Amino acid sequence: MKLNSLVPNARYDLVHGKPSVFEKDNDGSYLYRFNINPEMALKEGETEETQIGWTCCEIRIWEKPEKHVLKKAIIRFAVDESAEFHLVNSYNKHVLKVKVDATAVDEYKEYLAFTEDVGIMLDNDFTNGTN
Repeated sequence: MKLNSLVPNARYDLVHGKPSVFEKDNDGSYLYRFNINPEMALKEGETEETQIGWTCCEIRIWEKPEKHVLKKAIIRFAVDESAEFHLVNSYNKHVLKVKVDATAVDEYKEYLAFTEDVGIMLDNDFTNGTN
């Protein structure tokens, strides 16, 4: 599971412009956007793609946007609690030789690497002042 492979759930046109990473909404919630990338398309009658907007992953939280709150929200965006529970249990079963499954180790390592990538991304966003 790679952070940059998560499927975008938000799109913005060029009129709106590039979305900000952090935004306080009028309802008291906060939006956090990551994996913000240009959206390209081939317009009718043209041969080269042009940018038509932006895509990103967008989460909404109701707490103050602190690193630990956002990290949990991003992880839940990608992996629900039951899937995480399955990853941990499969890994533990393999390690304790209850049910040997080498893929459980690889999947758990991939998940742990994902959580580290999330932490690094948040460190960068908070350090660079994009909040």
